[in-house]
Amino acid sequence: MKNKLGIIVILIVILFVSASIYAYFAPQLKIKTIKLKGVNTFDENLIISYAENYIGKNIIYLKSEKIEQKLTDLKYINQADFKRKFPNIALFSINESEVFFRFIKDQKYYYIDKEGYVYSPSELKRKIILPVLKGFEIDNNAKRISFNSEMKEFIKNLDEYITVKQDAPKEILLKNQNVTLRYDDKYDIILGELENTTEKFRVLENIKDQIEQKEYEVKYVDISIYNKPVLKLKQ
Repeated sequence: MKNKLGIIVILIVILFVSASIYAYFAPQLKIKTIKLKGVNTFDENLIISYAENYIGKNIIYLKSEKIEQKLTDLKYINQADFKRKFPNIALFSINESEVFFRFIKDQKYYYIDKEGYVYSPSELKRKIILPVLKGFEIDNNAKRISFNSEMKEFIKNLDEYITVKQDAPKEILLKNQNVTLRYDDKYDIILGELENTTEKFRVLENIKDQIEQKEYEVKYVDISIYNKPVLKLKQ
């Protein structure tokens, strides 16, 4: 009885090893196609050029976490999810980085995301209308801008404000460490120095609601001193 059990165990091990070897070398299980899902902003070819490294690799033995981390390290991607579609398709669901500003260089629009990565027009599928950043020093060959804590807080608060109020400025002017939001068809918003921006945007929301309710004709709003806001009316 023990001998029969031992033989069965050996046969199972042999079958398992044989199946593993076959699966590892089977040409049917080697990746032939890369598919991307969720790429709407950036040129798909830029991302596929990195994912193509996995063509010819065995679909079973690829480590999902390692692949996802490698793709997430790309500036184009916030998060990547790898799924196997048997027998030979690698499917990547992409959560893209979010471009937030534009700036003008050589008479062309370049883009900056929330983490400070810089993108040329050729890296995007199409032109995107975003606030134009003016007065912010950007080196000609910069691939990433290092935002300080005040700039990060400003970006966070501006993003929330735009989302809630659906009110994106045309330009963001930085001059002598002071920030002004400029619009085409309405008043400027003077934020002043990049500090206390959370409080400044909170005050701005309240002022904006009052302006809309009372239908004021406004020239500009100055909240550089957030607890002493100034509302300048048109003459």
